[in-house]
Amino acid sequence: MKTMYKQKVLFLLFCCSLFTILGLHTGCKEDIGIEPARLGAKPSPLTNLRFESTPGGAVISYNLPNDPDLRYVMAEYTLENGAKMTSKASVYDNRVLVQGFARIGQNEVVLKAVSVGDVASDPVSIIITTGQPNYITIAKSFESDTAFYATFGGVNAKYLNEDAENIVIRIFKWRQDSTTGEYYWASLNETYTKAIEGTIRVRDQRGQEPVTTDYAVIVRDQWKNVSDTIVRRLTPLAETEFKDIKVLEPPAMAAFDTATNLNGDYTVRSTASNGESMQKAFFDGTPANPIGAKQWWGLNAPLPMQFTLDLGEGNAVQLSNIKLWSRITPDNLYKVTHIKEFELYASNDPASDGSWDSWTYISTCFSFRPSGLAYPTEPTAEDIAYAKAGEDFEVDWPNANSYRYFRIKITSMWDGARYRPIPNSGTICLAELKLFGR
Repeated sequence: MKTMYKQKVLFLLFCCSLFTILGLHTGCKEDIGIEPARLGAKPSPLTNLRFESTPGGAVISYNLPNDPDLRYVMAEYTLENGAKMTSKASVYDNRVLVQGFARIGQNEVVLKAVSVGDVASDPVSIIITTGQPNYITIAKSFESDTAFYATFGGVNAKYLNEDAENIVIRIFKWRQDSTTGEYYWASLNETYTKAIEGTIRVRDQRGQEPVTTDYAVIVRDQWKNVSDTIVRRLTPLAETEFKDIKVLEPPAMAAFDTATNLNGDYTVRSTASNGESMQKAFFDGTPANPIGAKQWWGLNAPLPMQFTLDLGEGNAVQLSNIKLWSRITPDNLYKVTHIKEFELYASNDPASDGSWDSWTYISTCFSFRPSGLAYPTEPTAEDIAYAKAGEDFEVDWPNANSYRYFRIKITSMWDGARYRPIPNSGTICLAELKLFGR
């Protein structure tokens, strides 16, 4: 029995040693990564190549080889800055897009058909002619008075980005250093966008006499191509911040139309400790509003709702900008109490019953969220910083008339609400309001 026991122990030790050796051998085997399950046959080259120019590139068409293992088509090319580029297209389409070229010109593109296991065909090449890149088209548009122009307190740059490409627009001003006396291009604004259209507003002479100055714009695309500098000599319009503005109490006869919410002003406020009257909240000069600071609460406010401002006797003006602070708390910012859209109306002789008969429509203003996130996503640090600085609403003044009275009609909140009848209404929060113009 003892002999048999010793033999079993020796056999087990031998097996363990053998497994260890095999394991070490396996562990030392070179790791060549994930290998394809199989390699397809080498496909035939693409044929009948042709192209159609696009901004900064081209769409290349071709005939695909009749190969069951074919998986995609690959185009390889080099940009003017030396960057090596690759574009791929599905076998369900016979076109591939190449883009990122810096200028109009001829460029070589090499194409390959690729089958299972990344087995490529022999390459074929085509010389394409690229169209004018979008960043150049956008930059050249700023040579026009309707795209890059002086306005109240600064300049506006209005762009059209039809292909919704990622671009960067930078605006500069020719400025003198107060210490050295030397002149240099000072950066005023840098906007990253892929919006189809928009207006960049730069206010660098607000509150001072207008000075004729050289302003410049450059545009860069996502492939780091940079346009020539467009320089314009512009004279901003004088702009003043209006003071001593009064919130008009609703006329006694101006009962709110509970069916349509179209007639009469609404100035009811919260009775909470930080719920101030419109007059105090809007015009006491303290826009900063952390939790617990002053603000106006439009408690049970319907939508749409409106209030009227009086700039004082003898003060007929044109508004250029409305600067508005909302309630800066995560629970309210870009949510149900935060205004998203409002309309501006003007009058020199408002109807005594609060109706709209004597009011002239001026402009519609839309709130902006830098992060681009939708309700009810929590505000980002960028959103909060933007809101704390106060949001500027450019007023597109439609005529040469001036007015004393202005009515702001709130039409939408950030939760999407556009209609809230009494008594099924909600809360609207505002902390400060500033008006600019001439």
